[in-house]
Amino acid sequence: MRILHTSDWHLGRAIRRQSRQPEFERVLADVVRIAREERVDVVLIAGDVYDSFAPPADAEKLAYETIGEIVRDGAQVVMIAGNHDSSSHMDAIAGLLRMVGVHCAGVAHTDPAQAVISVPSRDGSETAAIATLPWVPERRALQFETLFEGGEGVRTEYRKVLEAIIRQRIAALPNDAVRIFLGHILIDGSEIGPGGGERKLHIGHTFAVDASCFPDTASYVALGHVHKLQRLSAASPTFYSGSLLRLDFGEGGQTKYVNIVDVKANRPADPRAVEVTGGRGLRTISVDFDDLPSHAGKYGDDYLRVVVRAGRPVPALYEQVLQVLPHALDVTLERTDEPVAQPGGSTRGLSPQELLARYYQQKHNADMPEEMVALFNELYEAEAGHAPA
Repeated sequence: MRILHTSDWHLGRAIRRQSRQPEFERVLADVVRIAREERVDVVLIAGDVYDSFAPPADAEKLAYETIGEIVRDGAQVVMIAGNHDSSSHMDAIAGLLRMVGVHCAGVAHTDPAQAVISVPSRDGSETAAIATLPWVPERRALQFETLFEGGEGVRTEYRKVLEAIIRQRIAALPNDAVRIFLGHILIDGSEIGPGGGERKLHIGHTFAVDASCFPDTASYVALGHVHKLQRLSAASPTFYSGSLLRLDFGEGGQTKYVNIVDVKANRPADPRAVEVTGGRGLRTISVDFDDLPSHAGKYGDDYLRVVVRAGRPVPALYEQVLQVLPHALDVTLERTDEPVAQPGGSTRGLSPQELLARYYQQKHNADMPEEMVALFNELYEAEAGHAPA
């Protein structure tokens, strides 16, 4: 059986208010091409299809058109909700999509058997049994009393609950099928680039599980949530496929991929990464203001984060940079005639989580407690779910 593993599309995402829609269209067209040329039997989408609970209409349209093309080419699709997706909305449309060969899992089932989706190969010779685990928020995994107590106990309890769920789901897979686990979770020890696009609560691996919970009885473990392709140290072949676009400047040096996985029942998978093209580069550059004209035309269509060094105030700096570097999205002045800036610096481009962490550090001269970060993220995610598109 041949599987295409992808995740973290984040459709609807912008960068510094610049739409990425044309890039999303190109990279998803490339995914469709790869699936067609490789004649995959099933495409696994490991969560974060969208960037928000209420994605814009053009993002939803692109998702359904892409999935429709994959299905018309003869493959089936299994997708789960990530922490950026509306799990209830995904469940609401699951029955309709199932009629055309698309299987959805929004809210995680409590019964492991109900979490298993079976998909036959194109020729009917094999079946993939796929244990699904969409994103499980802390409030669903733990009792209120445990969350209220906070501290290390919350993190330990969350880890224990999630690891038990994972083991139960894999144990529920039939022995005569290709045994796949599909989940949107954070694994301790996974590599997250500084300044990357992952939601900040999980940057510090606050609520992470250990890869040792994946037994060698799984043929392949397909994960989403981390934006860099990587294999994890586990008894079974365990991979994050990564995002399809460089979603923020911290991901600027990453090449983006999908995993093509050849696998048979009772055998470990043979995965290989296939590069996905169509996304624009993200690049951070430092320039001396007096040398700015010499940088014209150097960086193609890459989006730029520009640090301009100058020994004097520069009026209308952003406008002057744009005249030379029209793809500059973020411009910062670094004064060479002044002492090093006080802690804090520019807040431009920071996420709400980063802004809160910086404020707490300045106010209390300490890192914000992880349970407070978790509470803020829960409130932020809930509010985002009610925000207009």
